Amino acid sequence: MDLLTASGLLSIIGFCFGLFTIGIVFAIMKRTKSAIRQGFVFLLIGMIAFVLLETFKIFELFLILPQTIAPELFTIVFIFFLVIGLYKLKTLIKNLSDFGQAFLITSKDKYEGKLVDLVKNIRGICYLTLEVPYEKIVDVFDLYGIDTSGFQFLDASGGDCNAKNCVTVKNNPSDIKSSLDRILKEKDIKCVIVDNVSAVKNIEKFEMPLFVQDTASLIKSNGAQGFFIGKIESLDKQTINDISMLVDRVLGEEKW
Repeated sequence: MDLLTASGLLSIIGFCFGLFTIGIVFAIMKRTKSAIRQGFVFLLIGMIAFVLLETFKIFELFLILPQTIAPELFTIVFIFFLVIGLYKLKTLIKNLSDFGQAFLITSKDKYEGKLVDLVKNIRGICYLTLEVPYEKIVDVFDLYGIDTSGFQFLDASGGDCNAKNCVTVKNNPSDIKSSLDRILKEKDIKCVIVDNVSAVKNIEKFEMPLFVQDTASLIKSNGAQGFFIGKIESLDKQTINDISMLVDRVLGEEKW
């Protein structure tokens, strides 16, 4: 096999590999969100440039087209977008750790302070309240100067909420997870706060860790971070231990 034939074969292999990679990147891109998607868009453009590069090389090797500077230009474009795409995807690698699900244990006395500390520096919040009505949660945040107009509330406390950013949900695991899944798919939610786990109805106490596990998996599969609030006065030691084993990390300084 002479050098020309080997070069042509490599270009054909590169061309086929590029087309295959474009299909994979495009499929992944469709299933990702916002900043993460941007990284895959740049990778997709880079791979298209790579395919065009290999196409021109094949045409030139087999004398279908005269030699031009097109391959060099597409090489530059390919490298440029590949580097940008990989840089953007650092967001994906970094956020994979941020998608961890956390169990925040607090006492009734420290509840408001922990809640405020949790939400004040987070954007894209979906707040699922299972015990305290939506209006009272908003009043608490107002006292601390926190604007909740950008929050998405799910109120399963038993009352009705009439605000544009609040949806009334029945307090049972099936309806809660169904409504949460819909909101996560419809809106750009980055963080879900479940307040509080002991207020879930229509389940036995021993089923509470399973509810947390299922809900955490749902939140994580939608690319969001979850915080499950537990008031120590309402949870026994076994339940706390069981939930702690199912989440990625446990927050709070309360001893149990």
